[in-house]
Amino acid sequence: MAIRDDVRDLLGSHFEQSPYELIEELRVEGARKARAEGVAYQLEKETKIVLARLATEFSVAHASENLSEAKLERMARQDGRYADHIRRLGAAITERENARSEYWAKKSILEWDRASVAHLNALSRLEEPA
Repeated sequence: MAIRDDVRDLLGSHFEQSPYELIEELRVEGARKARAEGVAYQLEKETKIVLARLATEFSVAHASENLSEAKLERMARQDGRYADHIRRLGAAITERENARSEYWAKKSILEWDRASVAHLNALSRLEEPA
């Protein structure tokens, strides 16, 4: 185990940031990305449910009036609770996109480092005497 740690330290010293630290950061960003995608997905799917609940609430409250479905939907869309839902959805989508961006930025750095090591390895094989 100590040899593996020594090799990791040696390899990590050749990069601005150790690949092993970057992998741990990538795991954290991956978890953030997954949470953000879950919240955004849930809020996107709940949009129609929120509208339906509000329209039902308005239809019950205005049972004596003969309101069309279009009118009920317009009333539901004007409700503050629907506006709050849309604001939360917007914030969740922003967080999702930020999390994706951070995740892929770290992943591309890790991939670039991997490609650099592979390239240096190939160059070292070319320089070996026959």
